This record gives sequence, structure tokens and C-alpha cells, in this order.
Amino acid sequence: METPSSGRDWRKHIVRQLQHRDRRQKLHFEDLIHSYNQLLMKSNIVQLWRDKHLAATPSLSPEPQNVVSLQSTHRKELIEMYQANGELVQEVFSLSKQHKHREEDLQVSHSRLVELEVRLSELEGERERLLERFEELEKANARVKEDYDNLQQLYRSQWEQLLKREVEGTELIQSMIDIKVQAARDLNYRNEKPKRVQEKNLKKDLAVVSRVPISMDTGVFPPVQKLLPEAARHQEIKIFKPFRSSRSSSLSLPPHPRLFQSFKELFRKRANTSFIGVDCSPTNFCSVARIPAKVRFSLEAHDGEVNAVKFSPNSKILATGGSDRKVKLWDIVGGMLQLVKILEGSNDGVTSIEFDPSGLHLLAGSYDNTARLWSLKDCELKHTLSGHSAKVTAAKFKFYCREAVTGSHDRTIKVWDLRKAACVSSIPLPSRCSDIVCSDYLIISGHFDEKVRLWDTRSGTKTDEIPLQGKVTSLDINSERTQLLSCSRDDLLKVVDLRMNETRQELRAEGFKCGADWTKAIFSPDGSYAVVGSSDGVLYIWDTLTGKLETSLVGQHKSSINAVSWSLSGEYVVSVDRSRLASLWTDC
Repeated sequence: METPSSGRDWRKHIVRQLQHRDRRQKLHFEDLIHSYNQLLMKSNIVQLWRDKHLAATPSLSPEPQNVVSLQSTHRKELIEMYQANGELVQEVFSLSKQHKHREEDLQVSHSRLVELEVRLSELEGERERLLERFEELEKANARVKEDYDNLQQLYRSQWEQLLKREVEGTELIQSMIDIKVQAARDLNYRNEKPKRVQEKNLKKDLAVVSRVPISMDTGVFPPVQKLLPEAARHQEIKIFKPFRSSRSSSLSLPPHPRLFQSFKELFRKRANTSFIGVDCSPTNFCSVARIPAKVRFSLEAHDGEVNAVKFSPNSKILATGGSDRKVKLWDIVGGMLQLVKILEGSNDGVTSIEFDPSGLHLLAGSYDNTARLWSLKDCELKHTLSGHSAKVTAAKFKFYCREAVTGSHDRTIKVWDLRKAACVSSIPLPSRCSDIVCSDYLIISGHFDEKVRLWDTRSGTKTDEIPLQGKVTSLDINSERTQLLSCSRDDLLKVVDLRMNETRQELRAEGFKCGADWTKAIFSPDGSYAVVGSSDGVLYIWDTLTGKLETSLVGQHKSSINAVSWSLSGEYVVSVDRSRLASLWTDC
């Protein structure tokens, strides 16, 4: 915006230009007037000379011819002078008319200049008011920013207190659970104590009676035999202490039939929770995993590449996810996979699958930058966890299934409250995340920058870092949460002891090649073996204790195996590949 001094300068310049124009036009008119006056003077002189000449002419008595010629000459000169005089008068009239127009233009310019000066003064006043308003807004903005900073600080402090209260609440719930478990154990111990006393007394009675001789005589009245002193003493005790046997007999009575039946019905209902005809009842965890030997059954599981596979906790349900945007649930009947239900809702291919420990919920990550939670009671989509800006490569349950953790190519790990379907914390990462495993307060992430990182979820800080020699494709943790299995693109599997933070075994095999950036390697249910699929469709199994290759299995896979899953019962292994095929492996 122009300053007041610059406004005054251009006004002075306009005034100087107008004054200069007036002087220049005045000079032109002065010359014209001076010429006109000279012509008048000359005309007067000529007239005087003519009058004088005519007065002197008779005395001279010129010749008549000379007089006539002189008169004609003078007449012509006079006509010429009159003509010149008329032209000059016409020129003076036109110049005066132009001068009048110029005067009018000058007056219009002066009036326009006055209007512009008035407008300029008004604009200067408006500018002053706007400057004052700007200063007021600057001050108000500064006050608002200060209030915003204070609110942000208050929000952070309140959020930290909320997280602290949640951790304290979780620890309190865990302590209450421990107290309840201990109280249940004590109650069971007190309830079983009379039974143990009864069994002890019964064993003592049997031991005494076993030493009493029994007559094998077939007569009607067997002879009376003399009891041994110990047997006689035992019989005396039984005669004179009848209340003992009465108490024992009362404890040995069976429970009331209706009470027993109610308990039986209760456990039967809890064990038979199911959906859509699929059994979700709990199963026993295997103590020793059985190494598969052959393919029992194969089929094309999806309409595209199969990226993920997972057994349910009871080993009776198998879930697969593929690039056809579907999650399929299978039942194993007679060594064959039978399709039970298709879970739809994803807008792009499925990248990972995870069951909660109860087997009643399923969490799946997707290429559409989200993770989805399904309830398996009614096979309905429960929540969609959206917030990542790139594909979600891993989604896992944590914290008693109240929370979930997702890793993404957008270089963040997000923790979600499944009750509110909201993100409660976000951990920035230095590299793309390929896979995650987690426990209650620990998250382990694998990355494309060839590192495995450990994070404390309570503080959101990195606690440790494990370097590898290639891109990390997958992570798995054993059931005791003590060993970590990593797979990387340098065709190497590592078993890391999380307690000592050291590598226990490095698993290699001739011919094994990691086929993709998302190839999954897993532990067996008992942690004794590690299994992974190769780019040529061969399944490799190592002994994690010795580090030796246990077996390599060739089946019907003709392309790279993406993922494998080992049932918790130890009976089945399922592998899926890039050409839509899913194979069920058994030991016989």
C-alpha cells in the first residue's frame, strides 16, 4: 500500500504538468496577439501614408496614367492586407475557441483532481481503520493461540493420566483375577479335603482288613478263628467308634441327581458354542506336534492369490484370506476341507488373519488401508478400523482381546480399542512394517530396513532392536512368549531368545528361497519346529532345538507358498500359495 508522502508527490507532479501546459499555450497566444498588433500598426501606417500621398498628389500633377496604375497597385495591396487581416482574425477566433476548450478541460481536470484528493483522503482513513483492525485481530489471534497451546498441554496431560489409569485398571483387573483364581483354588482344596480324608481312612481300613485271614471252608457254619491282635484292635475300634464309619459313608454318597445334571448341562452348553453349524468347542492342546508327511487334500480356495491362513484355537475351523477380498471359513471333515461360510466386507485383498483366544472373533488386515473385526457367532462385521494411509500388513489381538494392533506400509503401528473401534495410540516407525506380534505390554515389529524392533506399549518407546541381513517378511512367537521366529529375504530363519536377547538358531536349507515380501514362517504348537514354504512350492520344517532340517515336503504346489498354519492339536498343517491352492498336510 502507498504511503501518504508518495500520494502528495504525485499530486504535486500533476499540478506542475498543468502549470507547464498553461505557460506553453500562453506563449503561443502572446505571439499571435503580438503579430496581430503589428499588422494593425502596419495597416495604420499604410493608411496614413496613403492619405498623405493622396493629399500631396494634386500639387505634383502627375500624369493620369501613373496615378491610375498607382491606385490599382495600392488597391491590390489593400485587398491583400484586408484578406491577411481576415485570416488573422479567423485564426485569432479559432485560437480563442481552443483556449476556451482548454480552459474547460483544465477546470474538469481540476475538479477531477479535487475528487481524487477527497477519495484519497477517504482511502487513507479506511487504511488507518484497517490497520487498527489488523492489529486487534493479531492480538486476538495471539490470545487464541495461547489458549490453544494451554488446551493442548492440558489434553496431553489428561491423556497421559487416562493411559496411566487404564494401565492401573488393567493391573487391578489382573490382580483381582489372580485373587479370584487363588480363592477358587483354596475353595477347591477345602471342598476336596473331606474326600482326601475319606480316601486315606479307606486305604487304612483296606490295609488292615487285607491282613485278616479269611476262611475258605465251604461248611454252613465255619469255625470261629482267632483274630490277630491288630485285626482285633481294628474291630474294637469299629465297634466302639461307630460315628467314623457314619461320617465316611455320608461323604461317599453320590451328589444329588438334579444338581449333578445342572452342572453337566452348564459345561455342555459352554463347550458347544457354535455358529452356522461349525463346532467351536475347546480342544486339548497337544504336548508334542506331529510332523506332516504327505498331502491329504488340496483345492482352489479362492478366486485369486491366497495371502493368509489360520487355524482357530480349537483346531476345528480354518480361515483363509485372498486377493479376491474374501475371508473363507472351512471345516475339516474326514480329512477334507468343506466350505462353511464366507465373510465379506473388505474392499481389497486380505493380507492377514487372526483369531482371538476364544475363537469367537476374527481380525483381518486388508490392502484397503483398514482392518476388520467379525463376530463368528453370527458371522457379521462388527467393526472397521480405519486410519492408516497405506495397506495394513498385519493385524493382531492383544490385552485380553480388548485391544488390537495393526502395522502398515505407512510407517505406523496403531493400537485400537475394540470396544470403541477407535485408535488409542499410534507409534511412528522409521521404515515400512511387514509383520507384528504382541503380548499385553510388548509389540514386536519387522521392517523393510532389515530390522526387528521391540516397543513398550505403555510408553510408546522402542526398547530394543535386532538387526537382520534382509527384509523381514514375517514374525512369530512361541506359546510361552520366550522365543521369536523371524523370516527374511536373505533366505534365513532366526530363532531369538527374548529373555537373553540373543540368537539361538539360524535355520537354512539348500534349495529354500523366500518367495515374497509377505512369506510367513511359524512355530509348531509346542515350539519344537519351524515351518515355512519356499518359492518353488516345497514345505521346509526345521528342529528349533538342534537347528537341523527335519524334512522337506513336495506336494501339489506349483508356485510360491505364501503362508502356513499348524493346528494347535498338532494334527494338521495347511499351506496356501500364489496360484489359489490350499493343501492339507497330515502325518499319515
